[in-house]
Amino acid sequence: MGTFPILLTLALGAASAIAQDPGIQAAQQATQAAQQANDQAIRDAQLATQSAHQQSMQNTQCYRCSAATPKFSVKPGTYSSAVTVKIRDASRGAVIYYTTDGWTPTAASTRYTGPITIDSTTSLQAIAISPYGGRSRVATAVYTLNGVPPTPAAPQSGPVGPNPAAAASASAKVLLAKGTAVPLVFASDVNSKTADVGDKIPLTLAQDLKAEGVVIAKRGTPSVATVTEVDRPQMMGVPGEVFFQVDDLQVGGTVIKLRGTAAKEGADIEVKAVALMAVPVPVAPFVHGKNAEIKRGATFTAFVDADTFLPPAD
Repeated sequence: MGTFPILLTLALGAASAIAQDPGIQAAQQATQAAQQANDQAIRDAQLATQSAHQQSMQNTQCYRCSAATPKFSVKPGTYSSAVTVKIRDASRGAVIYYTTDGWTPTAASTRYTGPITIDSTTSLQAIAISPYGGRSRVATAVYTLNGVPPTPAAPQSGPVGPNPAAAASASAKVLLAKGTAVPLVFASDVNSKTADVGDKIPLTLAQDLKAEGVVIAKRGTPSVATVTEVDRPQMMGVPGEVFFQVDDLQVGGTVIKLRGTAAKEGADIEVKAVALMAVPVPVAPFVHGKNAEIKRGATFTAFVDADTFLPPAD
């Protein structure tokens, strides 16, 4: 018998012995299972990253590209006299909405139909909405007129009745007319991080409310609003938002129905996000905007929803 057959026989015998050893087989199987689990974990992580990136791009594409951010014809800054501002948008068919009271504009805000005259310190904000319903980012410009502070919304009194003497009578009821302005103050903070749809927001009357020259609700009278929509901050610097509507004002045993909606948006960090795009690692898609905050003491004007008769306040 030659040397090669003997060596081959010995090698086959050793391999057979190893293959038959339960301990060695278990170790090999454990090693293979660990390697497979590690490979699967790597694949899962890659898929999760790709999915998050794709979802982020899908979410932000409509937000960014559906309508361009409006542009103001006059740069923000300090001026010695009134300025006339035009608002333009580069998106074809887009409709512009704006506010001058510090609240974030929505489709329920004033529609832009022509130049706006700024004659007191004002924070002008505008959005554009495309024909497909996509909304732009918020454009903001603060115009300071010789240090004059912002002009608060002036509450409107109800119409003067034909018989003021009778209206002033303690036993008579007075008409609080539909459309009467009701100045309110937020009694607590609201934040898009913790707010949920349906949450009740406490407010109070900012000053005595009059109808026909008679005080029918005193400053501090409780009111309530309801959170109607909450958007959390998203990737690509998209900020959070809180939407609310005012429900009513409670005067003694009478509930006065009110109407009025507004929104507040957090800080948009689009510039920072875009700047990060230059970084080799794709960090920018994962940068979130800031939460929206409504601070206690913020003011808002609602309006009486229907004619209501009330007795004079005590």
